[in-house]
Amino acid sequence: MQTPKHRIDYTALAQDIYDHAMWKGYKFIKGRNLDLWLNYGWAMLFQRSITDFDITQLKSFLKKKNEVEIKFKSGCKLSHNERSFRTNYIGADGYVYINKMMQQAPDKNPKETLRINKLLSEAKENRLARYEEYEMKALKEMARKQYIDNTYVVKGTKIFKR
Repeated sequence: MQTPKHRIDYTALAQDIYDHAMWKGYKFIKGRNLDLWLNYGWAMLFQRSITDFDITQLKSFLKKKNEVEIKFKSGCKLSHNERSFRTNYIGADGYVYINKMMQQAPDKNPKETLRINKLLSEAKENRLARYEEYEMKALKEMARKQYIDNTYVVKGTKIFKR
């Protein structure tokens, strides 16, 4: 199934526009308003009018996303909410989407994981062996039935050899 156009990840582009507006347009000069620069840039990117709520929501989302990425890249342990937040993104229409697919938790006990994986592989081998045994038994029963059908003829209640 093809991804809908509004579900394409535009987070990096929105972050670039935010950085560009912050450091090249706004430049912390009195009389300039950062929100106006962001409104213009994001309106062109998302091809729709941007409200004040959208601006504050996108700014706070990008700040939090940046903080979580810095924490992740520095090797710090992420909480459950932070790990699930890493999968959120800004769509092509300028709205924040939550991807419910979450990354697997870090392995806390590698020895136990190896033991469980070994048990699972042994169980898989045993299951395959039982299946082969069942298959051989079924083939023997089918061969025996075919032998009897080819050797003997039943007429009424009497059995005759062919």
